[in-house]
Amino acid sequence: MMRSRSAVLCVLAFVVVACRRDATFTEPIPAYAAIHWVHALPDTMQEDFRIVDIVSNAGLYDQNFRGANMFYQGIEVGARHLQIFNSSPDPFVSKQVMQDTVIDFAASDSITLIHMGFARTGSTPARQVHLFTDKAGDPGAGNLGFRVIHAGAGMGNVDVNLIRHRADTLTLPATPLVANVAYGVASAYVTVAADPAVATPESLRVVVTAAGTTTPILVNVALPVGENGDATKNPIPGARVARSAMTAVVVPRSVAGTTAPQTTAFTTPSAVILVDRRPPDTVP
Repeated sequence: MMRSRSAVLCVLAFVVVACRRDATFTEPIPAYAAIHWVHALPDTMQEDFRIVDIVSNAGLYDQNFRGANMFYQGIEVGARHLQIFNSSPDPFVSKQVMQDTVIDFAASDSITLIHMGFARTGSTPARQVHLFTDKAGDPGAGNLGFRVIHAGAGMGNVDVNLIRHRADTLTLPATPLVANVAYGVASAYVTVAADPAVATPESLRVVVTAAGTTTPILVNVALPVGENGDATKNPIPGARVARSAMTAVVVPRSVAGTTAPQTTAFTTPSAVILVDRRPPDTVP
């Protein structure tokens, strides 16, 4: 009986010591890069973007054409194995790999990854994964940073302006804010004045036309207005929040008769807005 009691006490002592060690163990925090994912194939179904070499929270899932994450997502640094699948409850469909590639991420990277082109065999340009380096600088007090990525498969070169009133589309400037952007190209960031911090009836809008023209309007999309911060909450980036930086990704209309969305919003080109830089925190 004494032996059994002694054995139990030894086991309990071991458990206590083990728990104490666990309590003082510090989990190492891995280094992360920052990534935007964009589904820009206008002629196919929902997709999943998955990291398959490690267990990771990074990815984009069950996203239709034009699906994206507006704010950056962390992704573990190193050589990451990416596969893009069709998204479907049918296992035969969901196991089909659309793209398979390895991307090396560094801790200082801010990347926009776009699956763009056409999925249908024989269509030009064919689908591919494009990587764009972001690195948006601080636009300065009272300003916004803005750039354009042309992911509009089947569209020609484009000019892009920012307007503050819907009526401004009637008198677009002869010299556009961002000129002659070709498919697969990211413009440099430009600096524009932020909208007034107080609420106004209208705000900055992205207007896209064919290069060298001011009509017809191909895209007319509002930037998110955001929300200014104070001592109790940090700012949300947007057109009214100075020192934000955003990218407009130009995307085409859906291809008629495909599994891409076919609602009215998808019958004309559009733009997906991404936030590339947050304004400074305001919470002490």
